Amino acid sequence: MQPKSGNRYDITIKDLFADETQELINYFGHLKARVTGDLKIEFPQVETRVSDLVMKAESQQGPLAIHLEFQSRNDDEMPYRMLRYALEIHKTYHLPVYQIVIYFGQWQMNMTSQLEYRLGDQNLLDYRYHLIDVGNITYEELKNSPHQRLLSLLPVVDREKRQKSGKEFLQRCAEDIISSDLDLETKKTVLLRAEIFAGLVFDKKAIDLVFREVEQMLSIEESAGYQRIFEKGMEKGIEKGMEKGIEKGQQESLLDVTIRLLSKKFRKIPREYMARIKKQDVYVLQQIIDNIFDINDLKELEDYLQ
Repeated sequence: MQPKSGNRYDITIKDLFADETQELINYFGHLKARVTGDLKIEFPQVETRVSDLVMKAESQQGPLAIHLEFQSRNDDEMPYRMLRYALEIHKTYHLPVYQIVIYFGQWQMNMTSQLEYRLGDQNLLDYRYHLIDVGNITYEELKNSPHQRLLSLLPVVDREKRQKSGKEFLQRCAEDIISSDLDLETKKTVLLRAEIFAGLVFDKKAIDLVFREVEQMLSIEESAGYQRIFEKGMEKGIEKGMEKGIEKGQQESLLDVTIRLLSKKFRKIPREYMARIKKQDVYVLQQIIDNIFDINDLKELEDYLQ
């Protein structure tokens, strides 16, 4: 298996689970709550992005907002981001906020789920949120759960076992989804999602070997789930393991803006950085543009470049 540049998947995961928020809360949450609607929230003052999924829900404690954040790489800034999100959601809707970060990364999670300090009796901070490493969930635990629509996560569970078994592990994932009690149309959607998640932790060759035959057998390309994901803006090369980029014209336009902004800020861009910038895809270029005011040294580009 090969490590993947996971951050490009974070946006995708939001779309994949847009219709499964109740399932995610039931499986990952530590409270009983019923989703009653979506909440729209942006962070123009503190973030350049939109939070992943924010819903209004009813629980035994009363109405609340539930914030699901999806993460495919470790991020030391996560507690600060989550606190800013919580404050903005609470400020906007005046609801208590229950937050869950779901980490799908290839490597062991090393993020923290809290911020705390105390300075005397009047100045203190004790902030926490629910942080889950999907790789620590056992295969059998997810397979045997009543939340069968979440079987799409099988390729990223049980980190030690999947790293040891490789392609055989992925083959079992596909077989167990096919033999599940889900109806045929749902199986197609779940298998498509499973293939996308597999791209986070398995190499392209293994994914092709396992899923090409499955796609042909079940005619996944004709499924409603397949069409829905395309309509959400997924890359057109998904049948090739999501390896193709977005159209060349958009890439060239973003590349021009990226180079002009970096040149204006740092005056001169070393040749080696220029060569690497020109090789980046649309997502990475957009991230550099969005975070240009936070990049204070050219060496910080290493956090973005692939």
